[in-house]
Amino acid sequence: MALYNSPTSPLFQRFFQPVVDAYSRSEKAYDCQELTDLDFLEMGINRCVSAASTGRDFLQHHGDHGRKEVDTSLLCKALQSERRLANLCSVNKLITPLLTARVEDAFASIPELDGFAIYAGDGHYHAGAAHDEKRESSSGLMIKLATGHFFLLNLRNHGISHLTMADQSGTRKKEHDMHAMKRSTFNELRVGEPKGRKVILAWDKAGIDFSFWQKAKNTAGLYFLSLEKSNMKLIRCGHRSFEKGDHRNAGVIDDEQVGPGGGSGGRPPRALLRRITYVDPVTETKYVYITTEMTLPPGILVLIYKHRWDIEKVFDEFKSKLNEKKSWASSETAKVIQAQFLCLTHNLMVLLEEELLTSEKVDNEKERNRKARRAEEAKKNGANFIGSALQRFTVRSVKYIRWLRNHFYREIRWSDAVARLRVIYLSF
Repeated sequence: MALYNSPTSPLFQRFFQPVVDAYSRSEKAYDCQELTDLDFLEMGINRCVSAASTGRDFLQHHGDHGRKEVDTSLLCKALQSERRLANLCSVNKLITPLLTARVEDAFASIPELDGFAIYAGDGHYHAGAAHDEKRESSSGLMIKLATGHFFLLNLRNHGISHLTMADQSGTRKKEHDMHAMKRSTFNELRVGEPKGRKVILAWDKAGIDFSFWQKAKNTAGLYFLSLEKSNMKLIRCGHRSFEKGDHRNAGVIDDEQVGPGGGSGGRPPRALLRRITYVDPVTETKYVYITTEMTLPPGILVLIYKHRWDIEKVFDEFKSKLNEKKSWASSETAKVIQAQFLCLTHNLMVLLEEELLTSEKVDNEKERNRKARRAEEAKKNGANFIGSALQRFTVRSVKYIRWLRNHFYREIRWSDAVARLRVIYLSF
């Protein structure tokens, strides 16, 4: 296997090292002389972080700063390689355990969640590639469809993974969330969590199918959590008692057993669900949640769903901070490679940010203090445990991403790059 010609930037070397370690264990690695796998992985990460608006823009910037010169046709060929996609997926999976080992668990203080993996799922769309084929819309106009992907975010460590690309074949413009989930295996929805570990998956209202939920729970230990839709017409089957004296349940006003109608003849519901009603003490807004999880305190489930919004923050990171607003290329393989690179780049940013905090004591104190002040203000206004728990960074800051972008190509000592980040956090 050819050795990787490491770039001169000490910052990028530190950022990229988990990839080098994972690649050495990948079963899909291959010694390609024209463009090595590690060069390709380096380019994909740099493309995600860069401010380049097109592939040619990125390639010129990459070459101008002393990196490997790559012809556009060679990169296009690499982006269509199923083998390179498989290798990228393998590297992503091998890096996932590092997030669990190194990143502080946001839910560690809640003992009832021991034995549970916690994920948020959702779909995300961006513009199609420049050379994507156009389709005729319902109004008769020829348009390019947006490219869609479905992702899963680990709410414990903020690692993100790609579930599947949206199926837009035939006349389908956007794939329904449930259709995408049903195309996926239960193991994929469990994100490969080991057998015996329960998995909670928080999804928005689009991810609701009672029979599917029940099967996922009974056969795969996969528990869904969502919001009730107004047209569900669920039948109340009984009341569930809960500890109203537990401060974590503050705001919960009801916990019920419910089910969809069983049809004629008084048959029992097709599936047994749990419905939790919660009123936010600050906004006085009422939320109604449904889930197949029957053991956890209701306030804990409300807290989990509240942080489902974290995945939307990561999508904003992709679009607004990493400037990934359109597909790199037209083939399905290339589109999935792009999604996998976004996951890899995000996860590496999380890992390095944690290392900077724990090893270098570099913290975005201004933003952390702002969050603390907002939390205190919320408490003064009546926020409870659910409204004030888990005060953490849910997205990588623009300051941090700009620092990476500006130093990935600079031959500057690690200590000097870290010192610069300290100044950035304090000054800007």
